[in-house]
Amino acid sequence: VTYFEPQEKVVARAGNEECVCAITEQWFLTYGEEKWQKSVADHIKGTLECYNSKVKSMFEFTIGWLKQWACSRTAGLGTKLPWDKEFLIESLSDSTIYMSYYTIAHFFQ
Repeated sequence: VTYFEPQEKVVARAGNEECVCAITEQWFLTYGEEKWQKSVADHIKGTLECYNSKVKSMFEFTIGWLKQWACSRTAGLGTKLPWDKEFLIESLSDSTIYMSYYTIAHFFQ
């Protein structure tokens, strides 16, 4: 598990003084896989059309540093991960997981 130190104090949305979270076992989307990352970068540079060139630059920048994205949690309301019912889909990841999973779900049935 990779650990990243925050650059500054982290404050929770609820207004708490500080927010310190650690989940030792969690599902991640692996965006840093080299073949996938190169394919996406090539698409952004060659095919993707954006109304604002800054948006395209932001996509290129993000692809360069995004390696893993936590996509699950164990508490609260939400949809259970289809392949691991112990975990819930993190709300910021649900559209990515749904689109990916339901494209291939028929292979698992």
